[in-house]
Amino acid sequence: FLFVNRSATTCKTLLWDGTGLCIYQKRLSRGKFARLWRQGDGRPLRMTASELGLFLDGAELAGKLPLSAKEIVI
Repeated sequence: FLFVNRSATTCKTLLWDGTGLCIYQKRLSRGKFARLWRQGDGRPLRMTASELGLFLDGAELAGKLPLSAKEIVI
């Protein structure tokens, strides 16, 4: 699961690592996270591990092109 604040500068990620749930928080010092949730039709957004990495880096193209075969549902 991925949670982003209203200003899109901070996000929290819940990730299952195989042995338990991990929670990560990241705040961007410059820029904002891509607003991928506004492009969908209400269904869960599927991202690959590479796309999630790009999203957490603040890349604008996150979620637009598939980069690997393994998907993560957020």
